[in-house]
Amino acid sequence: MTNYKPRIGYACMNKDIQPNEYKTCRKDRIDNERLRTLILHNLTVLDKAIDYNIKNGNRMFRVSSSLIPFGSSSLNTLDWKDAFSHIFESIKSKIIDNDIRISVHPGQYTVINSPDENVIENSIAELKYHADLLELLSGNQSSKMILHVGGVYGDKPAAIKRFIDVYNHRLDETIKKYLVIENDDRLYTVEDVLSIANQIPIPVVFDNLHHEVNPSFSNMPLSDIVTLVKKTWRFEDGNIKMHYSQQDSNKRVGAHSETIYLDQFKIDYENIYSIAEADIMLEVKDKNRSFIKVQAYLNPSNVTMEKEWARYKYWVMARSQSTYNLLRLMFKDQKQVNPLKFYELVDNLRSSDVNLGAQVNAFQHAWGYFKKVATTSEKDKFLTMIETITVDNIRQIYRYLHKLAEKYEVRYLLDSYYFD
Repeated sequence: MTNYKPRIGYACMNKDIQPNEYKTCRKDRIDNERLRTLILHNLTVLDKAIDYNIKNGNRMFRVSSSLIPFGSSSLNTLDWKDAFSHIFESIKSKIIDNDIRISVHPGQYTVINSPDENVIENSIAELKYHADLLELLSGNQSSKMILHVGGVYGDKPAAIKRFIDVYNHRLDETIKKYLVIENDDRLYTVEDVLSIANQIPIPVVFDNLHHEVNPSFSNMPLSDIVTLVKKTWRFEDGNIKMHYSQQDSNKRVGAHSETIYLDQFKIDYENIYSIAEADIMLEVKDKNRSFIKVQAYLNPSNVTMEKEWARYKYWVMARSQSTYNLLRLMFKDQKQVNPLKFYELVDNLRSSDVNLGAQVNAFQHAWGYFKKVATTSEKDKFLTMIETITVDNIRQIYRYLHKLAEKYEVRYLLDSYYFD
Protein backbone atom coordinates (compact mmCIF):
# COMPACT_ATOMS: atom_id res chain seq x y z
CA MET A 1 0.00 0.00 0.00
CA THR A 2 3.08 2.24 -0.13
CA ASN A 3 2.21 4.16 -3.31
CA TYR A 4 -1.57 3.91 -3.08
CA LYS A 5 -3.36 7.09 -4.15
CA PRO A 6 -7.04 6.61 -4.96
CA ARG A 7 -8.94 8.24 -7.73
CA ILE A 8 -11.80 10.24 -6.26
CA GLY A 9 -14.87 10.70 -8.44
CA TYR A 10 -18.26 12.35 -8.35
CA ALA A 11 -21.48 11.64 -10.19
CA CYS A 12 -22.96 13.22 -13.31
CA MET A 13 -23.54 16.89 -12.53
CA ASN A 14 -21.01 19.60 -11.80
CA LYS A 15 -22.30 22.47 -9.67
CA ASP A 16 -19.71 24.98 -10.88
CA ILE A 17 -19.92 24.95 -14.66
CA GLN A 18 -22.46 26.58 -16.94
CA PRO A 19 -24.53 25.13 -18.43
CA ASN A 20 -24.63 22.17 -16.04
CA GLU A 21 -28.07 20.60 -16.50
CA TYR A 22 -28.93 17.92 -19.03
CA LYS A 23 -32.05 18.50 -21.11
CA THR A 24 -34.73 16.18 -22.45
CA CYS A 25 -38.25 16.47 -23.85
CA ARG A 26 -41.64 14.78 -23.63
CA LYS A 27 -42.34 11.69 -25.67
CA ASP A 28 -44.97 13.45 -27.75
CA ARG A 29 -42.47 16.15 -28.78
CA ILE A 30 -39.67 13.93 -30.07
CA ASP A 31 -38.36 14.65 -33.53
CA ASN A 32 -34.86 14.48 -34.99
CA GLU A 33 -34.33 18.23 -35.07
CA ARG A 34 -35.22 18.59 -31.39
CA LEU A 35 -33.06 15.59 -30.52
CA ARG A 36 -30.08 17.10 -32.32
CA THR A 37 -30.45 20.32 -30.32
CA LEU A 38 -30.82 18.50 -27.01
CA ILE A 39 -27.92 16.11 -27.61
CA LEU A 40 -25.62 18.94 -28.70
CA HIS A 41 -26.48 20.79 -25.49
CA ASN A 42 -25.91 17.70 -23.33
CA LEU A 43 -22.59 16.89 -24.96
CA THR A 44 -21.53 20.50 -24.33
CA VAL A 45 -22.35 20.04 -20.63
CA LEU A 46 -20.31 16.83 -20.52
CA ASP A 47 -17.41 18.46 -22.35
CA LYS A 48 -17.33 21.34 -19.87
CA ALA A 49 -17.41 18.88 -16.95
CA ILE A 50 -14.46 16.97 -18.41
CA ASP A 51 -12.55 20.25 -18.85
CA TYR A 52 -13.28 21.13 -15.21
CA ASN A 53 -12.08 17.71 -14.10
CA ILE A 54 -8.84 18.06 -16.05
CA LYS A 55 -8.21 21.52 -14.60
CA ASN A 56 -8.86 20.28 -11.04
CA GLY A 57 -7.00 16.97 -11.22
CA ASN A 58 -10.09 14.78 -11.19
CA ARG A 59 -9.51 11.36 -12.79
CA MET A 60 -12.83 9.62 -12.18
CA PHE A 61 -16.30 10.70 -13.28
CA ARG A 62 -19.78 9.21 -13.72
CA VAL A 63 -21.41 10.16 -17.00
CA SER A 64 -25.11 11.00 -16.81
CA SER A 65 -27.61 8.49 -18.22
CA SER A 66 -29.51 11.53 -19.54
CA LEU A 67 -26.77 12.34 -22.07
CA ILE A 68 -28.86 11.03 -24.98
CA PRO A 69 -32.62 11.59 -24.50
CA PHE A 70 -34.49 8.31 -25.01
CA GLY A 71 -31.15 6.72 -25.84
CA SER A 72 -32.43 3.15 -25.53
CA SER A 73 -35.92 3.80 -26.92
CA SER A 74 -37.24 3.10 -30.40
CA LEU A 75 -38.75 6.60 -30.19
CA ASN A 76 -35.26 7.96 -30.82
CA THR A 77 -34.68 7.24 -34.52
CA LEU A 78 -31.75 9.61 -34.88
CA ASP A 79 -28.40 7.96 -35.67
CA TRP A 80 -26.84 9.99 -32.86
CA LYS A 81 -23.64 7.95 -32.67
CA ASP A 82 -22.80 8.93 -36.24
CA ALA A 83 -24.27 12.43 -36.13
CA PHE A 84 -22.09 13.43 -33.16
CA SER A 85 -19.12 11.14 -33.79
CA HIS A 86 -16.70 14.09 -34.00
CA ILE A 87 -17.76 15.38 -30.58
CA PHE A 88 -17.58 11.93 -29.01
CA GLU A 89 -14.09 11.51 -30.44
CA SER A 90 -12.99 14.88 -29.06
CA ILE A 91 -14.28 14.12 -25.56
CA LYS A 92 -12.86 10.59 -25.71
CA SER A 93 -9.42 12.00 -26.54
CA LYS A 94 -9.57 14.23 -23.46
CA ILE A 95 -10.65 11.31 -21.28
CA ILE A 96 -7.90 9.01 -22.55
CA ASP A 97 -5.14 11.64 -22.67
CA ASN A 98 -5.84 12.64 -19.06
CA ASP A 99 -6.34 9.11 -17.76
CA ILE A 100 -9.90 9.73 -16.56
CA ARG A 101 -11.84 6.64 -15.47
CA ILE A 102 -15.52 6.98 -16.36
CA SER A 103 -18.61 5.04 -15.38
CA VAL A 104 -22.37 4.99 -15.89
CA HIS A 105 -25.21 3.87 -13.62
CA PRO A 106 -28.47 2.82 -15.35
CA GLY A 107 -31.57 3.76 -13.37
CA GLN A 108 -33.83 1.78 -11.07
CA TYR A 109 -36.04 0.49 -13.87
CA THR A 110 -33.16 -1.40 -15.48
CA VAL A 111 -34.01 -4.83 -14.02
CA ILE A 112 -32.79 -7.92 -15.84
CA ASN A 113 -34.14 -10.37 -13.25
CA SER A 114 -37.77 -9.33 -13.67
CA PRO A 115 -40.35 -12.08 -14.31
CA ASP A 116 -41.81 -9.76 -16.97
CA GLU A 117 -40.23 -10.40 -20.38
CA ASN A 118 -40.95 -6.86 -21.60
CA VAL A 119 -39.08 -5.41 -18.63
CA ILE A 120 -36.10 -7.65 -19.37
CA GLU A 121 -36.02 -6.64 -23.03
CA ASN A 122 -36.21 -2.94 -22.18
CA SER A 123 -33.53 -3.38 -19.53
CA ILE A 124 -31.16 -5.09 -21.96
CA ALA A 125 -31.73 -2.23 -24.42
CA GLU A 126 -30.87 0.21 -21.64
CA LEU A 127 -27.67 -1.69 -20.83
CA LYS A 128 -26.76 -1.69 -24.53
CA TYR A 129 -27.24 2.10 -24.67
CA HIS A 130 -24.97 2.63 -21.66
CA ALA A 131 -22.37 0.22 -23.02
CA ASP A 132 -22.42 2.18 -26.29
CA LEU A 133 -21.70 5.37 -24.34
CA LEU A 134 -18.70 3.75 -22.66
CA GLU A 135 -17.44 2.50 -26.02
CA LEU A 136 -17.78 5.97 -27.54
CA LEU A 137 -16.19 7.77 -24.61
CA SER A 138 -13.56 5.30 -23.44
CA GLY A 139 -13.42 1.78 -24.84
CA ASN A 140 -11.40 0.78 -21.79
CA GLN A 141 -12.72 -2.14 -19.72
CA SER A 142 -11.84 -0.30 -16.52
CA SER A 143 -14.77 1.99 -17.33
CA LYS A 144 -17.75 0.45 -15.57
CA MET A 145 -21.54 0.21 -15.78
CA ILE A 146 -23.02 -0.22 -12.31
CA LEU A 147 -26.21 -2.24 -11.91
CA HIS A 148 -28.32 -3.32 -8.96
CA VAL A 149 -29.46 -6.94 -9.04
CA GLY A 150 -33.13 -5.95 -9.14
CA GLY A 151 -36.24 -7.22 -7.42
CA VAL A 152 -36.92 -10.23 -5.23
CA TYR A 153 -40.50 -10.93 -6.40
CA GLY A 154 -41.25 -13.13 -3.41
CA ASP A 155 -38.49 -15.64 -4.19
CA LYS A 156 -34.92 -14.37 -3.93
CA PRO A 157 -33.18 -17.61 -5.07
CA ALA A 158 -35.36 -17.69 -8.21
CA ALA A 159 -34.71 -13.98 -8.83
CA ILE A 160 -30.95 -14.53 -8.52
CA LYS A 161 -31.17 -17.48 -10.91
CA ARG A 162 -32.99 -15.30 -13.48
CA PHE A 163 -30.27 -12.66 -13.18
CA ILE A 164 -27.56 -15.26 -13.82
CA ASP A 165 -29.48 -16.84 -16.70
CA VAL A 166 -30.00 -13.49 -18.44
CA TYR A 167 -26.35 -12.58 -17.89
CA ASN A 168 -25.12 -15.89 -19.32
CA HIS A 169 -27.46 -16.23 -22.28
CA ARG A 170 -28.81 -12.82 -23.30
CA LEU A 171 -26.21 -10.13 -22.66
CA ASP A 172 -23.72 -9.45 -25.44
CA GLU A 173 -20.00 -9.26 -24.78
CA THR A 174 -19.87 -5.46 -24.95
CA ILE A 175 -22.29 -5.23 -22.04
CA LYS A 176 -20.43 -7.90 -20.06
CA LYS A 177 -17.17 -6.07 -20.69
CA TYR A 178 -18.35 -3.16 -18.54
CA LEU A 179 -20.98 -4.57 -16.20
CA VAL A 180 -20.54 -4.66 -12.41
CA ILE A 181 -23.11 -5.21 -9.63
CA GLU A 182 -23.60 -3.28 -6.41
CA ASN A 183 -25.17 -4.10 -3.07
CA ASP A 184 -28.34 -2.06 -2.46
CA ASP A 185 -30.04 -0.60 0.59
CA ARG A 186 -33.16 -2.81 0.60
CA LEU A 187 -32.96 -6.19 -1.09
CA TYR A 188 -29.52 -7.45 -2.09
CA THR A 189 -26.72 -7.38 0.48
CA VAL A 190 -23.00 -7.60 -0.09
CA GLU A 191 -23.26 -11.30 0.73
CA ASP A 192 -25.94 -11.70 -1.97
CA VAL A 193 -23.97 -9.97 -4.72
CA LEU A 194 -20.81 -11.87 -3.81
CA SER A 195 -22.73 -15.12 -4.15
CA ILE A 196 -23.69 -14.04 -7.69
CA ALA A 197 -20.09 -13.07 -8.47
CA ASN A 198 -19.03 -16.57 -7.42
CA GLN A 199 -21.23 -17.99 -10.19
CA ILE A 200 -20.57 -15.55 -13.05
CA PRO A 201 -17.46 -13.43 -13.82
CA ILE A 202 -18.81 -10.07 -12.68
CA PRO A 203 -17.05 -7.60 -10.35
CA VAL A 204 -18.76 -6.28 -7.22
CA VAL A 205 -18.96 -2.63 -6.16
CA PHE A 206 -19.16 -2.14 -2.39
CA ASP A 207 -21.37 0.71 -1.17
CA ASN A 208 -20.76 1.60 2.47
CA LEU A 209 -24.10 3.33 3.20
CA HIS A 210 -26.08 0.54 1.56
CA HIS A 211 -24.18 -1.92 3.72
CA GLU A 212 -24.97 0.07 6.87
CA VAL A 213 -28.68 0.12 6.00
CA ASN A 214 -28.85 -3.43 4.64
CA PRO A 215 -26.04 -5.35 6.36
CA SER A 216 -24.75 -8.89 6.00
CA PHE A 217 -21.76 -10.96 7.17
CA SER A 218 -22.67 -9.88 10.70
CA ASN A 219 -19.63 -11.49 12.33
CA MET A 220 -17.10 -10.45 9.68
CA PRO A 221 -14.94 -7.31 9.96
CA LEU A 222 -15.40 -4.78 7.16
CA SER A 223 -11.77 -5.22 6.21
CA ASP A 224 -12.44 -8.90 5.45
CA ILE A 225 -15.62 -8.06 3.51
CA VAL A 226 -13.84 -5.62 1.22
CA THR A 227 -11.07 -8.17 0.73
CA LEU A 228 -13.69 -10.59 -0.61
CA VAL A 229 -15.09 -7.84 -2.83
CA LYS A 230 -11.66 -7.05 -4.22
CA LYS A 231 -11.17 -10.66 -5.30
CA THR A 232 -14.04 -10.28 -7.80
CA TRP A 233 -12.02 -7.72 -9.79
CA ARG A 234 -9.80 -9.10 -12.54
CA PHE A 235 -6.74 -7.33 -13.90
CA GLU A 236 -8.55 -6.26 -17.08
CA ASP A 237 -11.33 -4.63 -15.01
CA GLY A 238 -8.90 -2.10 -13.60
CA ASN A 239 -8.54 -1.12 -9.97
CA ILE A 240 -11.38 -2.01 -7.60
CA LYS A 241 -14.05 0.71 -7.59
CA MET A 242 -16.19 1.41 -4.52
CA HIS A 243 -18.94 3.89 -3.64
CA TYR A 244 -18.89 6.20 -0.67
CA SER A 245 -21.68 8.25 0.88
CA GLN A 246 -22.88 9.49 4.25
CA GLN A 247 -26.35 9.50 5.78
CA ASP A 248 -28.31 12.77 5.69
CA SER A 249 -29.43 13.07 9.32
CA ASN A 250 -32.59 14.98 8.35
CA LYS A 251 -33.87 12.62 5.66
CA ARG A 252 -34.99 9.02 5.17
CA VAL A 253 -32.61 6.20 6.00
CA GLY A 254 -30.24 5.77 3.07
CA ALA A 255 -30.51 9.37 1.79
CA HIS A 256 -27.18 10.91 0.80
CA SER A 257 -25.82 13.87 2.74
CA GLU A 258 -25.48 17.35 1.26
CA THR A 259 -21.68 17.20 1.60
CA ILE A 260 -18.98 14.76 2.67
CA TYR A 261 -17.92 15.42 6.28
CA LEU A 262 -14.18 14.82 6.45
CA ASP A 263 -14.04 13.62 10.05
CA GLN A 264 -16.25 10.63 9.17
CA PHE A 265 -14.57 10.14 5.79
CA LYS A 266 -11.18 9.90 7.50
CA ILE A 267 -12.43 7.04 9.70
CA ASP A 268 -14.09 5.18 6.83
CA TYR A 269 -11.16 5.71 4.51
CA GLU A 270 -8.63 4.35 6.99
CA ASN A 271 -10.80 1.41 8.09
CA ILE A 272 -12.28 0.34 4.74
CA TYR A 273 -11.21 2.03 1.53
CA SER A 274 -7.47 2.27 2.05
CA ILE A 275 -7.39 -1.43 2.95
CA ALA A 276 -8.90 -2.29 -0.42
CA GLU A 277 -6.75 0.35 -2.18
CA ALA A 278 -9.96 1.32 -3.95
CA ASP A 279 -10.92 4.08 -6.35
CA ILE A 280 -13.76 5.95 -4.64
CA MET A 281 -16.92 7.33 -6.23
CA LEU A 282 -18.53 9.92 -3.98
CA GLU A 283 -22.31 9.89 -4.00
CA VAL A 284 -23.18 13.25 -2.48
CA LYS A 285 -25.42 16.22 -3.23
CA ASP A 286 -22.70 18.86 -3.67
CA LYS A 287 -20.90 16.74 -6.27
CA ASN A 288 -17.56 18.25 -7.37
CA ARG A 289 -17.28 20.35 -4.23
CA SER A 290 -16.95 17.27 -2.05
CA PHE A 291 -14.44 15.90 -4.54
CA ILE A 292 -12.26 18.98 -3.96
CA LYS A 293 -12.73 18.60 -0.20
CA VAL A 294 -11.66 14.94 -0.16
CA GLN A 295 -8.74 15.64 -2.48
CA ALA A 296 -7.61 18.42 -0.14
CA TYR A 297 -7.54 15.91 2.71
CA LEU A 298 -5.76 13.17 0.75
CA ASN A 299 -3.29 15.52 -0.96
CA PRO A 300 -2.75 18.50 1.39
CA SER A 301 -1.78 21.71 -0.36
CA ASN A 302 -1.92 25.31 0.78
CA VAL A 303 -2.62 26.34 -2.80
CA THR A 304 -5.75 24.19 -2.78
CA MET A 305 -6.85 25.47 0.61
CA GLU A 306 -6.34 29.11 -0.38
CA LYS A 307 -8.55 28.52 -3.43
CA GLU A 308 -11.17 26.92 -1.21
CA TRP A 309 -11.04 29.84 1.22
CA ALA A 310 -11.61 32.22 -1.69
CA ARG A 311 -14.67 30.19 -2.74
CA TYR A 312 -16.10 29.95 0.79
CA LYS A 313 -15.13 33.39 2.16
CA TYR A 314 -18.38 35.28 1.62
CA TRP A 315 -20.47 32.15 2.18
CA VAL A 316 -18.92 31.92 5.66
CA MET A 317 -19.18 35.67 6.29
CA ALA A 318 -22.92 35.52 5.56
CA ARG A 319 -23.38 32.97 8.34
CA SER A 320 -20.94 33.82 11.12
CA GLN A 321 -18.49 36.67 11.59
CA SER A 322 -16.72 34.78 14.39
CA THR A 323 -16.11 31.73 12.17
CA TYR A 324 -14.95 34.02 9.40
CA ASN A 325 -12.41 35.58 11.77
CA LEU A 326 -11.15 32.16 12.92
CA LEU A 327 -10.63 31.02 9.35
CA ARG A 328 -8.92 34.26 8.36
CA LEU A 329 -6.48 33.81 11.25
CA MET A 330 -5.92 30.20 10.27
CA PHE A 331 -4.58 31.28 6.89
CA LYS A 332 -2.60 34.13 8.40
CA ASP A 333 -0.88 32.14 11.15
CA GLN A 334 -0.35 28.63 9.78
CA LYS A 335 2.21 27.56 7.22
CA GLN A 336 0.11 24.49 6.38
CA VAL A 337 -3.65 24.82 6.80
CA ASN A 338 -5.24 21.64 8.16
CA PRO A 339 -8.12 20.65 5.82
CA LEU A 340 -9.90 18.76 8.61
CA LYS A 341 -10.02 21.86 10.82
CA PHE A 342 -10.92 24.16 7.93
CA TYR A 343 -13.88 22.08 6.73
CA GLU A 344 -15.05 21.35 10.27
CA LEU A 345 -15.52 25.07 10.84
CA VAL A 346 -17.22 25.51 7.47
CA ASP A 347 -19.51 22.50 7.79
CA ASN A 348 -20.65 23.48 11.28
CA LEU A 349 -22.38 26.44 9.61
CA ARG A 350 -24.49 24.35 7.24
CA SER A 351 -27.33 23.92 9.70
CA SER A 352 -27.02 27.33 11.37
CA ASP A 353 -30.02 29.64 11.67
CA VAL A 354 -30.22 32.73 9.48
CA ASN A 355 -28.24 35.61 11.00
CA LEU A 356 -29.54 38.84 9.47
CA GLY A 357 -26.62 40.87 10.77
CA ALA A 358 -24.10 38.50 9.17
CA GLN A 359 -26.10 38.48 5.92
CA VAL A 360 -26.13 42.28 5.74
CA ASN A 361 -22.39 42.40 6.41
CA ALA A 362 -21.69 39.94 3.58
CA PHE A 363 -24.08 41.76 1.22
CA GLN A 364 -22.27 45.03 1.85
CA HIS A 365 -18.87 43.42 1.25
CA ALA A 366 -20.12 41.83 -1.99
CA TRP A 367 -21.58 45.19 -3.02
CA GLY A 368 -18.06 46.59 -2.85
CA TYR A 369 -17.40 44.96 -6.23
CA PHE A 370 -20.18 47.03 -7.83
CA LYS A 371 -20.31 50.39 -6.05
CA LYS A 372 -17.92 52.09 -8.51
CA VAL A 373 -19.56 50.70 -11.65
CA ALA A 374 -23.24 50.35 -10.73
CA THR A 375 -25.76 52.83 -12.04
CA THR A 376 -27.61 55.16 -9.71
CA SER A 377 -30.80 53.12 -10.01
CA GLU A 378 -28.89 49.89 -9.22
CA LYS A 379 -27.36 51.51 -6.15
CA ASP A 380 -30.73 52.83 -4.97
CA LYS A 381 -32.33 49.43 -5.42
CA PHE A 382 -29.60 47.68 -3.41
CA LEU A 383 -29.78 50.22 -0.57
CA THR A 384 -33.55 49.88 -0.41
CA MET A 385 -33.26 46.09 -0.25
CA ILE A 386 -30.73 46.29 2.60
CA GLU A 387 -32.80 48.81 4.56
CA THR A 388 -35.90 46.59 4.32
CA ILE A 389 -34.17 43.22 4.71
CA THR A 390 -36.05 40.35 6.32
CA VAL A 391 -35.57 36.60 6.36
CA ASP A 392 -38.14 36.40 3.57
CA ASN A 393 -36.34 38.61 1.05
CA ILE A 394 -32.77 37.39 1.50
CA ARG A 395 -33.02 35.23 -1.62
CA GLN A 396 -34.17 38.25 -3.60
CA ILE A 397 -31.01 40.15 -2.65
CA TYR A 398 -28.81 37.17 -3.57
CA ARG A 399 -30.49 36.97 -6.96
CA TYR A 400 -30.00 40.69 -7.52
CA LEU A 401 -26.30 40.58 -6.66
CA HIS A 402 -25.85 37.49 -8.82
CA LYS A 403 -27.45 39.35 -11.73
CA LEU A 404 -25.05 42.25 -11.21
CA ALA A 405 -22.07 39.88 -10.94
CA GLU A 406 -22.99 38.44 -14.32
CA LYS A 407 -23.58 41.88 -15.85
CA TYR A 408 -20.24 43.26 -14.65
CA GLU A 409 -18.42 39.93 -14.99
CA VAL A 410 -17.18 39.76 -11.40
CA ARG A 411 -15.46 36.38 -11.60
CA TYR A 412 -14.41 36.30 -7.95
CA LEU A 413 -18.05 36.21 -6.84
CA LEU A 414 -19.27 34.05 -9.71
CA ASP A 415 -16.57 31.46 -9.08
CA SER A 416 -17.28 31.40 -5.35
CA TYR A 417 -19.93 29.48 -3.41
CA TYR A 418 -21.52 32.68 -2.19
CA PHE A 419 -24.63 32.57 -4.34
CA ASP A 420 -25.67 29.08 -3.20
